[in-house]
Amino acid sequence: MKKIIRPLVGLIKRQFQQGAQPVPFVGTQPFMISKHRNIMALYDLVPEIGSQHFIASTATIIGDVELASQCVVWYGAILRGDLNGIRILNRVIIGERSVLHTASSLPNGMPAVLSIGNNVMVQNDCTLYSCTIGENCFIGYRSIILEGAKLEDGAVLAPGTVVPAGRLIPSNQLWAGNPAQYVRDVEEKDLNQLSYIIGNQFSMAREHDYEYLPYNSAYLQKENSPEDSNPELVATFRQYEDWEEGSVKL
Repeated sequence: MKKIIRPLVGLIKRQFQQGAQPVPFVGTQPFMISKHRNIMALYDLVPEIGSQHFIASTATIIGDVELASQCVVWYGAILRGDLNGIRILNRVIIGERSVLHTASSLPNGMPAVLSIGNNVMVQNDCTLYSCTIGENCFIGYRSIILEGAKLEDGAVLAPGTVVPAGRLIPSNQLWAGNPAQYVRDVEEKDLNQLSYIIGNQFSMAREHDYEYLPYNSAYLQKENSPEDSNPELVATFRQYEDWEEGSVKL
């Protein structure tokens, strides 16, 4: 009997130590144990999160990270402020599985803080590394921005663009390719499209945030119940309520 129990106990211990792994039990379905924390302090570095934000349950924000108000961090995104800080202003969207991280220092002696201005869209699977992003910028899918690079206000990167270290992307220009090259100037319709995309992302984030209420949704069932929508039923239920209180005699 010991020969059977001892290996089983060892297996269970190993699964618990690994975390977020299915633990098989005889006669039951496997279940997942997750130790994920989407907002995590690192030593004395504590993330600071503004108001009216949405941080997805599988996103990760670590260390010296500052998010202003109305920011959205989608599923699987990682903001790692361990070697240096990350500063993000208002109305910024960080797409799914995008990674923002920092270097301890830059070769040119400039600050290695990663900063993002107001009204910026970072699409899915992007990598930003100790760079500076101005206001009203758009960063396409799977773009990579390396250390020391800077996007001025209104700059746009096409999907898959790679911005080399130290490169400057001038204001209101569209760049694409690996390495990034100038394509054309940004037009007014492009900026309008950016505003539309950001607004759409916020609407979607509100729908997702609505599913993560800190309390249950029983009140929704009450509001949508038949007695609240049918006047006759309302009168009937009130009669029974009065009867229970003893004010109505049958």
